[in-house]
Amino acid sequence: MASTPRETPDEVVLAQVLDVWKHGIDVHDTAEISSVFADDVLFQGGKPSPTRGRASVAAYYDPDPLIGVEYELIDARRSSEHVIVGYSAAHFAFPDGAPTVHRHLTTVLERTGDDWLIGHYHVSLVPAAH
Repeated sequence: MASTPRETPDEVVLAQVLDVWKHGIDVHDTAEISSVFADDVLFQGGKPSPTRGRASVAAYYDPDPLIGVEYELIDARRSSEHVIVGYSAAHFAFPDGAPTVHRHLTTVLERTGDDWLIGHYHVSLVPAAH
């Protein structure tokens, strides 16, 4: 699904989580999207205020007119046994010829049992080329 080859175990884990997120966006399935987020996730999407909780993630994507997303992994590193910090580029597609929106995506994955879930999600602007 993603176009970036996986090189490290941390990148593999991050890609597995983001692939579910991506597929949920591509088919507009808010339950699938929110399934990779922790119950108490701190979520900062493209709106001005952050939200908390898996239900807020589903609500954020529910009315969203996205028709798809592509992403590339930039970096992933394990900061502890149960935490992986990821940095990616995300390209959000909208209908009716609207321009694709390019963002950087920072995620903090937390392992609970055998599952890796997004505990922190933050998008930021991609700086314009100088």
